[in-house]
Amino acid sequence: MRTMAVLALGVVTLGMSSSVVCADDAACEAVLAAIVKQTTVPVHQKITIETAAVPGRAIQSEIIHLNGTFYTQSHGQWTASPYDAAKAAGNVRQAMLKAEHSCTRLGSEPVDGQPAELYGVKSKSASSASEAQIWISSATGLPLRHNVTMDQGANQVKSEVRYEYANVRAPAGVAR
Repeated sequence: MRTMAVLALGVVTLGMSSSVVCADDAACEAVLAAIVKQTTVPVHQKITIETAAVPGRAIQSEIIHLNGTFYTQSHGQWTASPYDAAKAAGNVRQAMLKAEHSCTRLGSEPVDGQPAELYGVKSKSASSASEAQIWISSATGLPLRHNVTMDQGANQVKSEVRYEYANVRAPAGVAR
């Protein structure tokens, strides 16, 4: 279950990592700002992961961070752990130093009726490469959805994350 949480958290940060290679600095700044902002607000993430290691079987998971607690659901079981928004934002920024990436604004495209800006992010490190699309709300500057395809040698991982910010609540019966 811990592996799932780590994988989900990696997906949440788009597998983003970077040195100084950016196709469009403004696009990269918009993506980073959205991800950092998201670390500071209550959010419920619904995650679907498909991997070449387990073809035809999508993994469903959820993450909620709320009031200093990080809730993770995997295989129907919820766990809770402390959540430090400042540390999470620092981790996102730190991840930006580990590989090359490029960002491109791809246009405007609504998500569930909400106006959003669509960005493409390509990332490459010594051990993996990824391509992502992230839809950022035009109204709030928060991510609404993102899709990532990550190549890790012979294994390819595809994920989709949907973000909800309204009425975020802790899962019932899960103690911190």
